[in-house]
Amino acid sequence: MSSSTPRIIPNVEACIDCGGCEVACMRTWELPEESNRIGVVTHDEGFEGDRFDGGETSVPMMCFHCEEAPCVNVCPTDAVHRDEEGLIQVDSDRCLGCSYCAWACPFGAPQFPDEQDSVGDAGTMDKCTLCKPRREEGKEPACVSSCPTDALVYGTSAELSDEARKDLTEEPFSDELATVVFGDE
Repeated sequence: MSSSTPRIIPNVEACIDCGGCEVACMRTWELPEESNRIGVVTHDEGFEGDRFDGGETSVPMMCFHCEEAPCVNVCPTDAVHRDEEGLIQVDSDRCLGCSYCAWACPFGAPQFPDEQDSVGDAGTMDKCTLCKPRREEGKEPACVSSCPTDALVYGTSAELSDEARKDLTEEPFSDELATVVFGDE
């Protein structure tokens, strides 16, 4: 992956589980609520403290466009592939809807909407594209620009790699997940 590949990485300590990123994604892509491309997962809800002492932790989860993307490796039709920017994309014309990618992804990014009015084709994989049309207009991805606490950090792989790798090796993540996202360094 190129050091200029665009990325979004969660700042776990900043997320307050407001759902602004989810709403921004739904509105931008005109998605029905049940087929969102980003979701906030909250661990230890209701417990006081922070992620280091067993307290509540909220994590925005979406496709991280991993360097060692397991979804790409398991797709039997090569529908899931890396594009010219280095991002993971899906060709819905080639997708069988087998959901191997969903089983392989440690972040739960691949979605399989069953409604015709959702993005993509019903029964084929859909996921975060990092708002490619918005980025082509010089804008940030919708989830990033709508986050009131800067819990979603946007930049290139080179800009984000060191700090984000550190964050992704700490709870609730692990060294193994950081390697999937950023590869071996």
